[in-house]
Amino acid sequence: MKMEIKLCGVGGQGLGLAGRLLGEAAILADFHVAQTTAYGVESRGGMSTSDVIISKDPIYFPEVRSPDALLIVAEKDLTANLKGARDDTFILYDPGTVSETIGGPGVKYSFQFLDIALREFGNREAATIIGLGALVRLSKVVPFETLKEAVKLCLPAKVHQQNIGALQVGRDLIAE
Repeated sequence: MKMEIKLCGVGGQGLGLAGRLLGEAAILADFHVAQTTAYGVESRGGMSTSDVIISKDPIYFPEVRSPDALLIVAEKDLTANLKGARDDTFILYDPGTVSETIGGPGVKYSFQFLDIALREFGNREAATIIGLGALVRLSKVVPFETLKEAVKLCLPAKVHQQNIGALQVGRDLIAE
């Protein structure tokens, strides 16, 4: 089993954190993991991606080249982020923050992550974590319980409840 996942958006949306949580969850599930984060020159508002490769076998190249799953929370560098997508690539995106049509290959899933975050949690930071919950449910890349455990390992206790809640909201967007 090997899965390549790319999280895409702009700086300040928590993509690096989401990638780290996914990577930690995979480690807890006894997978090999490579996780990298790339930012544009701007600290907020510039391009940001987090690549996560999860495999039962050792990983020799840490960059996602042919994603099995994409989470897109902003349209910055959309064309570049869609590169390598295949017909069976899961593409989760927020039509409220991605106004450009997502063409080409892939199975598209559209959810209002930002609107849900604002309504359920009163902040926009939860949007990417909601998307991560949906991605994990859809891809089944790691057990959901290990993702919750990763939140407890990586984040301060005062934000555990909100982040686990956001993951659960995202998970519940995807029917079993």
